[in-house]
Amino acid sequence: MVVAKNLHEWVFPEKEFFFMKIELVTIAVLTLLIFFMGLTETESWVYALVFALIFVVVYATISFFIQKARLAKDIYKITDTHLHITRKTRRKEKTNKIPLKDVTKHKLDRFFLGGYLLARGKKHVLFFNNIAELDKFEKTLKKGMKK
Repeated sequence: MVVAKNLHEWVFPEKEFFFMKIELVTIAVLTLLIFFMGLTETESWVYALVFALIFVVVYATISFFIQKARLAKDIYKITDTHLHITRKTRRKEKTNKIPLKDVTKHKLDRFFLGGYLLARGKKHVLFFNNIAELDKFEKTLKKGMKK
């Protein structure tokens, strides 16, 4: 029996309070929209700026409390033959073991640090903390898919 060695492991998110890049882009667009709508309605840039700042503060506060209440965490371990994904929340834990040879398609986004892979018709979502984790995962995945 051959034992698969653990090639790479990471936990998402690394920090307790975390904004994803796609979330930051969305917040920025909405804040600009609120600012310009406030500017056209009130005709005062001070009020428009206050409305935009109120939106950002309210969003950040709600996001902080939701993250503290939910305590979501994903643990990824990739070996030379399998990808193990464990998703934990405060009350629930779900584990998937995906053979790399069954992966039919994968897509990774280097800007938003996320992606997915398809295996046996199921889509598995992936999240990364930095580009180094994404690169190491992709290298290992491509080796495992060839086997």
